[in-house]
Amino acid sequence: MAKTTRKRAKNGRSGNTHGMNWIRPAKRLAIYLRDGFCCGYCGKDLHRAKEGQCSLDHLTPRSAGGTNDATNHITACLTCNIARSTTPWRQYATGGAIVRITRQRRLVLNVAAAKVIISGVASFSEVFAR
Repeated sequence: MAKTTRKRAKNGRSGNTHGMNWIRPAKRLAIYLRDGFCCGYCGKDLHRAKEGQCSLDHLTPRSAGGTNDATNHITACLTCNIARSTTPWRQYATGGAIVRITRQRRLVLNVAAAKVIISGVASFSEVFAR
């Protein structure tokens, strides 16, 4: 098993230095697919987002006892992920976002479809046209 590297951030907190490597690519893509490539908070369509503008947000932060389970993640645009910061997600989410997030996080992930897309065997549109 790979060793997790931690370093002190400028704010003195210990931070994960893995960037996007804290979650397997297939699971990350499966969560994006589950959420329809839309930000759970503002509803922004992230299908054509530039690299780095589409992120996963821990609904309950790891520092507060949250896990890396898919039910604790939601697709978020970078703007919302940064703006939410440490605000509890139910307090940050407005309008229909709480209902949307609650519904989405209960859906089953299609990791198999994500693996097919990543492998290049089929495209996104081919996988979901079946």
